Amino acid sequence: VTWEGEVGAASDGAGTFSEVELSPKRLTAYIDVSKQFLLQDSVSAEAMLRNDIVKAISNKLEATILGDEAGDNKKPAGIFNGADVFVPDSAATLTYAGTVDMESELDEANVMGEYCYIVSPKAKAALRKAAKGDNGFVMEDGEVNGIKVLCTSASKGVVLGNFSDYVIAQWGAIDLTVDPYTQAANGKVRLVINAYFDAKPRRSEAFVAGVVE
Repeated sequence: VTWEGEVGAASDGAGTFSEVELSPKRLTAYIDVSKQFLLQDSVSAEAMLRNDIVKAISNKLEATILGDEAGDNKKPAGIFNGADVFVPDSAATLTYAGTVDMESELDEANVMGEYCYIVSPKAKAALRKAAKGDNGFVMEDGEVNGIKVLCTSASKGVVLGNFSDYVIAQWGAIDLTVDPYTQAANGKVRLVINAYFDAKPRRSEAFVAGVVE
């Protein structure tokens, strides 16, 4: 938009857009299960195994997204890839002042929405032990400065951001193939799973991350 005089002509308001490209990357595994196990179990053993495999897919996806590996044509990049390292006495160390600095970076980038911390157990412990002034600690009641904190061992450190600006794409449903032939001579059934995902921030400025040494 532009400022114009009372009868000045309006300018072309066409916006400028950037693109974030997502492409399917395959998560896959198989497990061989004895037919005897499937026959003996009084509950749905196959359904239990299906659920375990789906959980394994979810855990791997979480560990990849909250990891520090570079992306390639087989897997997405981790959110900690290339992130700064938090070291003692640095501006971004896990102190009250450091967390305020992290929040300030998002504010400077005009990041809208609800912020959230995702931290590793080590980072969580550091936040709970860090003093906030004369009394209290940086993290109390599951929050830092009124911002919710989630903890997972999949995280490599601490990341603050608006996670509605992080896109996880899935192509199709999780595919499970029951193969009764490959291991038939050994009295087994093979369960093969394939799933296709990609994950990227649609706006990198919406996240501040660092690895805790």
